[in-house]
Amino acid sequence: MEVLKKKLELCLLILNRSNRGDVNWLNDLCAALLEFSTLVHSSLCTQKQSEASELVCLCLSQIMICIRQVENAMKLACGTSVSVSHQYFLDRIQWCLKRLLHLYSEGSRADKVGPECSFLKLVDATLDTLALFTSHNEENTDPSNSPKSPQEVLTLSQNIRANIDLILGQSLGFANVALSQDKTALSALCQKVIRECNAFQNECQVPSVSYQANLKLRAMTIEQALFQLEDFINDALLRLVFTCFLDFERFSVDKIRTLLRNSSDDDALADEFIADFDVNIDRATQIGIFAISFAPNLKMKTMMRSCLASFESLDTTLIPSLQAHGSDLHSAILEQHFNEEASKFKAALQEIIDSRALLGCGLEILSSGISAAEKLYDKQRLEDLAQMALLLIEHFQLEVNRKVLTETKNQVGEEYYHQFVRILRECKAILMCASQVEPQRILKRFKILRTILRKLHGCLGAGKHEDGLPNPLGPLLLDDTHATKGVDEDLTQFSGFTTGLGGSILYDTERRSRVNRAKDNKITTNALDIKSLKQNRMEMC
Repeated sequence: MEVLKKKLELCLLILNRSNRGDVNWLNDLCAALLEFSTLVHSSLCTQKQSEASELVCLCLSQIMICIRQVENAMKLACGTSVSVSHQYFLDRIQWCLKRLLHLYSEGSRADKVGPECSFLKLVDATLDTLALFTSHNEENTDPSNSPKSPQEVLTLSQNIRANIDLILGQSLGFANVALSQDKTALSALCQKVIRECNAFQNECQVPSVSYQANLKLRAMTIEQALFQLEDFINDALLRLVFTCFLDFERFSVDKIRTLLRNSSDDDALADEFIADFDVNIDRATQIGIFAISFAPNLKMKTMMRSCLASFESLDTTLIPSLQAHGSDLHSAILEQHFNEEASKFKAALQEIIDSRALLGCGLEILSSGISAAEKLYDKQRLEDLAQMALLLIEHFQLEVNRKVLTETKNQVGEEYYHQFVRILRECKAILMCASQVEPQRILKRFKILRTILRKLHGCLGAGKHEDGLPNPLGPLLLDDTHATKGVDEDLTQFSGFTTGLGGSILYDTERRSRVNRAKDNKITTNALDIKSLKQNRMEMC
């Protein structure tokens, strides 16, 4: 530990030389970091993966990214704007080094890093505790698996409530950025969970003749409510992924720059564009936080966390650099950095998402869009559908996802995929000359695309969700609306919770103020699953 601390102190000393015109400082820093990383790698190989090791990997990843950006800035002409970029990345390197130094300092043990409170781990931990009650059988009860006294029951109920408080906080944090059609359902499901939890706690207070049987019934209703909440959040997440990926293109940094150049200081359109950009980054962050829970290994977790950390840091600098005068070069460097991180974010997410679930969601999007276009033709809507379909092509460009196609019977998945690519090109081509073509002919191409996508989806085998089934939550939510009175007050205490540890991914920076506006896409879907769900469940607490 002391050796690692000294290596970090050396890195900080070398970093301070960067302001004194020492041209060799960067080479020396990289050499010192290599020595530190080698020592860390050896220690990580001999220790069990922990929250501390994940923080170390995140900081090192951010340092490497910032060093590459510093090199790019140094290659450019030495002007004021470039020095601003140079200092921005140096500050991030310094921040990460100090975080690591604090981790390895005397009296700051690695095990003091707070436990990860991911949504999946919290749900699984709660279900494990509830199983102590739901497994009760009056005729054949194993006393070692059941609460032994009213006091033990109260203690367990308090643990359940503490976990549910965190689950609801994360759920409502996600609801803040969810699509508009999902917000009401998420709120209703959260109300159902807290209502059932309150009933369970009340039952724990008063022992009776049918005490254990009543607790078993109450615990089972909480289980059902948690399963419904988890399933719906999974569905809503994938719906949000399609919208988020589309909005990365729709509200790009380059478009914001162009708008700001061609508008006055009080132009409402530019403000709306920036607001939409902010909403999309907030959505990407929430998606990423949940995706980390599903990531199959430390490498994927670190990649996703690193992207989110970059978004977090850029939040305070990117848009202001576009708005400032005389900072074109600085904003261009930050834009390139943002675009690189956005590309890595999308690639990491594509690797985590289950292929069949993604195709199922894309099929629902396409079907919904075609139905809407048949009622009221809208070229822009069809262009959005074509753009969203590109997400499916990008998904199978990754080698790990391409294997899913080659493993289908007679490799029919590969054939359907190539047909899908060809017809999508035809759809995009016919939209380019839409003014010269009848709408029905355009829609016919999209219907062919839908048919091929349905075949591609079907050949991948059965998944978690069956297509065409009605949403089972519809009647449930209608039935529960009369019981939500008195629960709204309970939910207000969770409104300030976030899914990130300590409210941030890595950097302790104040967020840029947000415009109170969120534009939701009207395209609806209904499907989701994530890779490695079962494997992750087995590894969790």
